Amino acid sequence: MGDGRGMVPDVVEALLVGGPHQAVADVVRARLRMVPEGARALAEAERSPKDVRAREQLTAAVTQLLASDVAFAQYLATTGLGRPAGPPTVHLRTGPSTVQLRSTGAEPPPAGPTTVQLRVGPVDARARALAARRGSVGIVVALALVLIAALVAVGVHLGSRPLMRPGGPGLAHAALPLRDPELVRGVLPDARAMPAGWQVQSGPESGSGSGGGVPCLLPDSCDQQLAYATVRFGESDIQTVEFTVVTFASPEAAARAFDTTLDRTAGEDPGAVSLPPIGDQSAVRTRGSSAAVALVRVGGVLLLVHDAGPGAAVAAPALTVFARLLADRARQAQDGRTPDAAARTAAG
Repeated sequence: MGDGRGMVPDVVEALLVGGPHQAVADVVRARLRMVPEGARALAEAERSPKDVRAREQLTAAVTQLLASDVAFAQYLATTGLGRPAGPPTVHLRTGPSTVQLRSTGAEPPPAGPTTVQLRVGPVDARARALAARRGSVGIVVALALVLIAALVAVGVHLGSRPLMRPGGPGLAHAALPLRDPELVRGVLPDARAMPAGWQVQSGPESGSGSGGGVPCLLPDSCDQQLAYATVRFGESDIQTVEFTVVTFASPEAAARAFDTTLDRTAGEDPGAVSLPPIGDQSAVRTRGSSAAVALVRVGGVLLLVHDAGPGAAVAAPALTVFARLLADRARQAQDGRTPDAAARTAAG
């Protein structure tokens, strides 16, 4: 069905029980949390997975999600959560003989192995035509083997496709929440990604939730803050820049943390510093002429860049380079890639 109703029970089961489709379930979980009703239903069902009413509410929320986003429902149909209606059968007939190719999956591709059956019958017909058709049967069997190889190749290709986000250019990778502190640490630039002359002064450090120098940025929803990482670089012992990455369970939670952090950040709106739009949200706070802080949100990740030193508050090109560098690496991590972006221009 185009609205994905047939997949709803399996989606709910994967959300609450886990299993082999956990990666796909995480995509659905992230989408539900972007809608208040879906977030509430998911939270209640996760707290009481055996509660019938909570499960019914989650089922309704998943049904609404798939019905309102046909592209997303079509994507789920291509994953292991899609259930084929029945096995397709390909018949190659040569007179009384029949060669049958059968697969356990149709559209979407099978989650398990493909089953192939080759039947040549009936027996009496084969006996009568064995000598005359020996050559043609060999050709048919060879053709069947070619089709088998093609079917298996297609199944392997589709079965291993990456997680997608419908509607984006070229069906881009879904932005999954970054929960692992090691992955979050990978968002931080290393010396190779920085402009020439910049060296690590302290860190990198990372951890789960809040801790170290990164407090809870959502006092009413600390559980939505997943992980953090921070590192400080210096140049010529007079200029420093500190990168901080904080990840959240959803873009909505990260957006609230952006607003809260901006309100808490000491300083004034930029005068000489004009930060171009970066990521989904961006802003700057300045403190005198020697300090500036750039805040950027990319999906479910909040980024902070503290630039300090003589003239830091008026060094707009440097602050822009650093903010874009961190935003690019955050985007790569959420796309499921290893962050390798480097500073696009020199900054000093």
